[in-house]
Amino acid sequence: MKKKRITKTAIKKERSSKKVTRVIKNKGYKKGKLPAGKELHHIKPVSEGGKTTKKNTNVVSKTKHKTIHKNRRKKGKV
Repeated sequence: MKKKRITKTAIKKERSSKKVTRVIKNKGYKKGKLPAGKELHHIKPVSEGGKTTKKNTNVVSKTKHKTIHKNRRKKGKV
């Protein structure tokens, strides 16, 4: 399957601080900020057309996030 091309403007829009804050609040973090040591991970990467939504994101530890992306690079998915 061919990867969908996405523009830099679209990527910037999906990663905007307003969208990220809204999703974090929807995930149960009332102040819209994650605890220390946690990061928001996109299941389907924004660069491949993934959206910043509650369904397409997970809150993971920084260590776990690094591991996920390291494994993606090994598999050639990023």
